[in-house]
Amino acid sequence: MLEVGRALSCEVRLSLLMALADGEATVSQLVDHTGTTQPNVSNHLAVLRSVGLVASQRDGRTVHYELASPEVGNLVKALVAVASEPSDRR
Repeated sequence: MLEVGRALSCEVRLSLLMALADGEATVSQLVDHTGTTQPNVSNHLAVLRSVGLVASQRDGRTVHYELASPEVGNLVKALVAVASEPSDRR
């Protein structure tokens, strides 16, 4: 569980998870979403995959990424909701 917490502690990785909560995406689509470089996105996806938050499928030369389970989507939504609350309510 500690590894999952560490994986979630990075803004870029959270941004990737939020994008994937809307559906599967390729690395190039995620690069466009985050505005960071392809190697950076690939490294962050590897971290997310290693802790079981993201799954991937290869289609020829293209790799499609998606959330590993509906529970990951629920976790992302809960994190966004908590972070969006006014600070006086936390």
